[in-house]
Amino acid sequence: MNKPEETDLTAEPETHKNIMQSAKEFMNGVLSPLKGKDIGQLVEDFTSEMTLVAEGLSEDQQKLSQETEKLSAQQTELEQRMLDGFHDAGVTADDLRREVTDLRIRLEKAEKLLQDKKEQKGRKTEGITAVLRQATWLVAIFSGAWIIVTIIRAFT
Repeated sequence: MNKPEETDLTAEPETHKNIMQSAKEFMNGVLSPLKGKDIGQLVEDFTSEMTLVAEGLSEDQQKLSQETEKLSAQQTELEQRMLDGFHDAGVTADDLRREVTDLRIRLEKAEKLLQDKKEQKGRKTEGITAVLRQATWLVAIFSGAWIIVTIIRAFT
């Protein structure tokens, strides 16, 4: 049984060697494009590309900033218009309330005046009717007296 245990121990260093070999190969694969070029040139290429990207981002940021300012100005203008509209509507509503109140008062006065005129007309009608009734009686009495006087003169 000693032999299988020895083979297990020798197998472990071989797996370590294989793992180490794989890591080295991986690193060599990653670093192989860099080995052929000058590091200074790579840094310069990277810097120029990053500068280009940064300039593009800066231009985009400036455009977005201008657009934001423009939208902010539009929003402020719309808010002002809305506030003016609310103020005008409030003033208009107050004016309308006053006018409605004034019209109600005038209507009530007109209704009261009409009612008073109807009552006065009724009183006048009653007064006129009473006067006519009395006048009719007076005329009847004078007519009766005239007829009686005429009959008495005719017989005398």
